Amino acid sequence: MNTQKQGNNSTILKIIVALLGVGILGLGYYAYDMNTEFTTVKKDLQLQKEELINELEGAKLELNQAIQEKTEVSDQLVEAKSRIESLIDEIKKTKKLNAGVIAKYRKEIATLKAQRDELYQIADSLRMANMQLVEEKDSLSVDLEKQKKYADTLLNKNEQLSQTINKAKILYPTNVVATAVKIKKSGKIVETTRRRRTDQVRVCFNIPKNDILEYGSQKFYVKVVNPDGEIIGTNEVISTGDNKLKISASEEVVYDNKPLKVCIFVEPQDKEKEIIKGDYLVEVYHNGHKVGKTNLILK
Repeated sequence: MNTQKQGNNSTILKIIVALLGVGILGLGYYAYDMNTEFTTVKKDLQLQKEELINELEGAKLELNQAIQEKTEVSDQLVEAKSRIESLIDEIKKTKKLNAGVIAKYRKEIATLKAQRDELYQIADSLRMANMQLVEEKDSLSVDLEKQKKYADTLLNKNEQLSQTINKAKILYPTNVVATAVKIKKSGKIVETTRRRRTDQVRVCFNIPKNDILEYGSQKFYVKVVNPDGEIIGTNEVISTGDNKLKISASEEVVYDNKPLKVCIFVEPQDKEKEIIKGDYLVEVYHNGHKVGKTNLILK
């Protein structure tokens, strides 16, 4: 009886030992499985951490490029870059990683990206507006340049027309003839080629028809220079552009746009000194311009 009881107890003990062995093996496998899963999760979290850092580094690089373009939102882009750098440092320093921490960082990154994209849109809009302004400015500059060239062309034409009109208002005489004359007591005028018989020098010329000049008085001047280079006559001073000119005599006539003959008499101030033998130069002036010349020889 006792022997049988002892055998039963031994069997029960063996079963319990077997069950404990199975339990221990199960616990060991479970512990191993849990450790393997933990290691996998840890590696996955570390990988996600690196992905977050790489993503932020890429966003930082893009911001650097955008900042270098120096747009109107450069200051805001610099702030966004600073926030990204702070977040990178924070993620790198984080030791305790879990799904919640990763989710928090992903949310922050999504917010930063949204702000960055908004700044990019603003920068693009401003860039497009600036480009349009530049195009409009260039177009306006081209139009202004065209208008300036057109105005310059008109100005040149007006100046040329004005010069043409002014030249047309100058009367150029024809058949300029200078002769020495002696005036008798009767008033009769006798031509001569002798110095001693000469009382005055007479300069005659023909004025052609000119439709541009208005009806009115026109003044002509003559300059007679003797062989010694002295100007005989009144030595009246007139303006010829920027210069002053001494002349011998003048005559004012009424001009009505028809051909006209004009004679001007030059009377020497000192006959013995001014009237000498030789070749005399005679010039005619109108409106400050030399319009004719001739020579006179006295014996």
